[in-house]
Amino acid sequence: MEQHRAEVERSALDLSRALATSVGTELEATIASLRTLSQSPALVDDNLPAFYQTALTARRSHPSWQSVILADAQGRLLFNTARPYGDRSARIVDSESLRKALETGQPAVGSALVGPLGILAFPVRVPVHRDSEVSYVLSAAVVPERILEILRQQKVPDDWVIAVFDASGQRVARTKEHNSNAPSPSLSKLLASAKTEGVGITTTLEGKESVTAFTRVHGHSWSVAVGIPASGFGEQFFRGAYLYLAGVLASLAAWVVAASWLSSRIAGAVDQLQKRATKLGREGEVLSPANSQIHEIDKADAALIALSRERAQVELERERLLASLNSALEASRLALSQAEEAGRAKDNFLAMLGHEMRNPLAPIVSALELLDLRGDERSAKERAIMRRQVDRLHRLVDDLLDVSRIVQGKLQIRKEKVDLRQIAVSAQESVRHAAEAAGTRLELDLADLPLTVEGDPGRLEQAVTNLLSNAIGFAAGETVRLRVTREGMDAILVVEDSGAGMDAATLAQIFQPFFQAPQSLARSRGGLGLGLTIVSTIVELHNGRIEASSRGIGLGSRFEIRLPVASLEQGPACDLAEACMKVGRRVLVVDDNIDAAELIAAGLIAAGHEVRMTHSGRDALALISTFQLEVAILDIGMPELDGYQLARMMRSDDIAWNGHLIALSGYGQAQDKERARAAGFDHHFTKPVRLDELDRVISTLLRV
Repeated sequence: MEQHRAEVERSALDLSRALATSVGTELEATIASLRTLSQSPALVDDNLPAFYQTALTARRSHPSWQSVILADAQGRLLFNTARPYGDRSARIVDSESLRKALETGQPAVGSALVGPLGILAFPVRVPVHRDSEVSYVLSAAVVPERILEILRQQKVPDDWVIAVFDASGQRVARTKEHNSNAPSPSLSKLLASAKTEGVGITTTLEGKESVTAFTRVHGHSWSVAVGIPASGFGEQFFRGAYLYLAGVLASLAAWVVAASWLSSRIAGAVDQLQKRATKLGREGEVLSPANSQIHEIDKADAALIALSRERAQVELERERLLASLNSALEASRLALSQAEEAGRAKDNFLAMLGHEMRNPLAPIVSALELLDLRGDERSAKERAIMRRQVDRLHRLVDDLLDVSRIVQGKLQIRKEKVDLRQIAVSAQESVRHAAEAAGTRLELDLADLPLTVEGDPGRLEQAVTNLLSNAIGFAAGETVRLRVTREGMDAILVVEDSGAGMDAATLAQIFQPFFQAPQSLARSRGGLGLGLTIVSTIVELHNGRIEASSRGIGLGSRFEIRLPVASLEQGPACDLAEACMKVGRRVLVVDDNIDAAELIAAGLIAAGHEVRMTHSGRDALALISTFQLEVAILDIGMPELDGYQLARMMRSDDIAWNGHLIALSGYGQAQDKERARAAGFDHHFTKPVRLDELDRVISTLLRV
């Protein structure tokens, strides 16, 4: 009896081993198919919509695949062929096997679970590597019918039970149907052994005692269990069972040999298919047919051939587009070069235009100031007309050059501590004549205490002057108020008028270059539409902000500038209510334009300075030894020796003159001022220069 039982146990164990080999071969075949699919050129190129179509084709050629799933390196679902592309509402079933595949970088077979569609399936997962890193995980949800088919092919007696369990102990397939997916308690205890195989007495789910043998599926921790009823252990039974098992094992051995041969052939075909897919992914050549005489492999190969043709067409189109793009880039580079050249030509033209227009303006302005000093009442009206038009022309030239600097980002400021009240007073004085001519009343409201900001006095005065000029132009005969006050850590300057006002559309564009509020065809207010753009830029360069507001057409306008108060309050050099004490200085004026030189000299003499004048650099050098000058005012654009050369010679060791140099030039761009500083000048004036401003700078340079 014992000998017969041992024979049965050995036979059951042999059968479980053979079946474990068959199940393992089936799982490895699925892994090999997924690996081949992962070499698809669409996935290599990260073209997921195209790869989705390839995965659909692969699923149709594998009846046991319920769906194909692609996840990224973070385990996020990219697509599931059971749903349309782009639908990511499906959940990942058996996330534990997905995590294992990501962490180990090796294929993983998951647990048999009922998915969202209510069908029992188990996942087979294959990591897709890119540069030694896992970039995707490709999975197939496999239904157990193929595993069950392997079990049923054994033709065992009806009372025998064969079952396959996954790594978690859940049933994958069983020759006898039953409601439970878990093994019986006694079989669970037997399977809990850490051994790779074993034999024992168990009770089936149907309640029958059996001799049960199990074997683990190599590499996947699955188990195959074979149960033979323990009832009727007679000699005849064992002899019959033995003979039956011998026949089963003989047929199973033949089947295993055939399966091994077939799997070898399939593996070779799959390997060849993988190489062809890799060749397509790397080289992109059109593939020729390779007949393996295996329907599924040939079908996949046909898909690769179609993909190779599509890829060749795409490559051809890409090369055509690339050539077109290179041609477009070359044209763009040429256009950019031409635009840059045109920009440089424009800048040079504007600089030359400013120089040529300022040179004749300079003596005109100086002459008008001298006429004002003489106080000839008979020509007062004519002088006022001339001054308005000269000031207007001067502002147009300055605006054109300033907006060119703004566009290039080259508008520069030189900050110092300045009292904003003094800026307001100077700006009001600058527009006084224009206001009187327009019949506009100016009102000034200043803070009681000094209001010091860090700023460029010239640029700040330019900004306030532009606001006042703009208000006067749109409020002729009305009132323009200029107020300077403080609010917290902000210095506030407000220009408010009771004139034409603005609507919402105008307010939205008021600071745009060349924008002008609607006006009649007569263009009585004139201008280029640049003044407020320049004001806005100057305020921004001082870390401030400007706001415009109006209650509507005909209800006036309000402009508010806010600037940060300087960290250390400091009063102005001179009190606003009193004139600074001035001391006459010895000044040399050098300008080849005789009219301009004489008028500047006359204005400085009238201001109390002792002045010498010459029209060439050589004569100026000769005067240095005889005239103990303190300040030299040099025109830059002189023949023979220009102002830069003369300044360097005066500063050289041979002469070593240590007085103050002031440059006069028709060129006023940033590089011109920088060049003047490099040559040794202390200050740079752009023509035309106001005599009172020139006198102020001299007094500042020589303050004692």
